[in-house]
Formats: sequence, C-alpha cells, structure tokens
Amino acid sequence: MKRLVHGTPITPKRFLHQLKGHSFCVSYMHKEQIEDCINLVGDNEILILDNGAFTAWKKGIKLDENHWNGFYTWANEVMDRCPNAVCVIPDVINGTEEENLQLIAEAIKGGKVKYPERAMAIWHLNESMEQLEKLFRIFNFIGFGSCAEYDIARNGEESDYLAKIKEVWANMAWWQIKHKIDRPWIHMMRGLGVLHKIGFDSADSCNIAMNHCYKKNKTIHHVKMFADRLAAKVNKMVLPDLPLFNLVNA
Repeated sequence: MKRLVHGTPITPKRFLHQLKGHSFCVSYMHKEQIEDCINLVGDNEILILDNGAFTAWKKGIKLDENHWNGFYTWANEVMDRCPNAVCVIPDVINGTEEENLQLIAEAIKGGKVKYPERAMAIWHLNESMEQLEKLFRIFNFIGFGSCAEYDIARNGEESDYLAKIKEVWANMAWWQIKHKIDRPWIHMMRGLGVLHKIGFDSADSCNIAMNHCYKKNKTIHHVKMFADRLAAKVNKMVLPDLPLFNLVNA
C-alpha cells in the first residue's frame, strides 16, 4: 500500500479534517497545523516533518544555525508524541555529497535527532550510487530528491528519469543480498505524479492544498473525495513494464 503524503497547510482549516486517516507532511516553515496532523494521521500512515530547506532555497532565504536548532527541537517534541512522525535531516540544495554527509553526521552522531531510527536522509538523483549505498545501510527511511537532469517536475516520465530509477532499484536489490538487510522505506519528494508507476513507498504533494478550492461541483466532502480519487489511482494501477522493479518487495 503506497502512501500519499499530503502537504499542508490546508486552507480553510476546516477542510483538513476530511483527510483523517491519511499521511501528512508538515514543514517547519509552515507548522501551524501540526497539532491537527498529529491527531489525524492514520495508524499505518506517516507524518513527515520537513525542515524547510527546499522552501527556503526556492525563496532565496539563507538558513542559519538557529533555524536548524529550532527545527530539531520542534521535530523531537513532535516525535515524542507521535510514533508515526519521521524527521527529514536537512540537506544542502545543489551541495556536495561531503556537505550532505556532514549534516547527516551532525544529526545522528551529534545527537540532534532524538530518534535516529525515525530520521530520513535525503539522496539526490544526481549523486553517486556510493552515496546512496551508505544511506541504505544506515537509515530506515530515505528520501529521493530530484534535481538537474532528473528533475521530476520538469521531466516527469522522460527516459533519463526512469533509467536512473531502474538503476537505483537494481542496485538496492543487490545491496539487500550483499549486506543481508531489508530495503529502507523510500520516499519520493514531490513525486505523487509517478507514485502509481514506480515502486516508491510514499510520495508527497501539495496537490490538494493548492487545488481543492478550484474543484467544480464541490460538495461538503470534496477534499475527502479528491484524496480518495488520488489514492485509487496510485494503488490500483500496475507498475510499468520495468522488470528490475520486481527484484525487491516494492
């Protein structure tokens, strides 16, 4: 069962409760609905606590140490109360692998994340397989970030993107055998559009947050109906004819 992770905030707030039992993503940059999401997240769903790095990068905002310390304090408090909550370790957008490993070390070895078993490291699709293998061996949760020639928002289902994903899945199948470990939970950042075609465990989207107000023939339950249609599309369609996807239990 793939999880559709709905980005927040949902406005007006009264519509958020129609998503009871679903998965959510709450950014530290827009955390006003965190209490509601803690109460509404489903028992077998996921609550992703995003650090806001991508939002800040898009807006040209430079984040400092105070922001990261505040984020970890907030995330740890949420994880204290919500076993479904997973904390996304900050990454350097367009940074080097060494820079991102440094942030990961600070989070895990430095003790900034109270629950390292519920920390999500980010691997960018233009980074090396060696980098991904390191994360594969350490983390229960890995988030894939698309960028450059593998930008999912620009390329969608273009060959470069799918070829890269096939390579990743083949490598992960081998690492499971090589290291005798299970595959971690794989989350695709901003990847709801391909979740029904590719074997990710979850993907997030602000589709409902941004577009529910434009739906024609809105009913009192139109947000729930919107979410249900997305869930049906993701979980009823078969994977594409890419045999390597079947090497792991996606």
